[in-house]
Amino acid sequence: MSISHTVSQTWGAGSSQVAVQTTKTGSVEQNSSLTLGTVTNQAVDLQWAQAKLLSVFVKTDLDATLKINSSGSPTDTITLAAGVPFVWLKGSGVPYPFTGTAGAVTSAFVTTTAATNIEIRILLDL
Repeated sequence: MSISHTVSQTWGAGSSQVAVQTTKTGSVEQNSSLTLGTVTNQAVDLQWAQAKLLSVFVKTDLDATLKINSSGSPTDTITLAAGVPFVWLKGSGVPYPFTGTAGAVTSAFVTTTAATNIEIRILLDL
């Protein structure tokens, strides 16, 4: 079964706007809608091989930190700013952001300083 994820982006200044929409099609999603209190290293079930990842979209209501592959010695740490989505699309020209452990993600851990909602949307081609 094919699954498509679409990311829309708009730049604007005054009456001038530039919009683009990018769609990726894969076979497996890893989606989560989390409502968390104040947590330290809350485990989140995420895993993929670099070659299989097509898109990542993570949005939080409040600042949070996402640690990859370990809560104590993460291979990568992503700082999530409130209301500013972390987005990566394969083929976008932006380097793959999860470079530790040969690009494989085996687990993730979230830390927040206050209760927040986190939306995670992952698309893989398995």
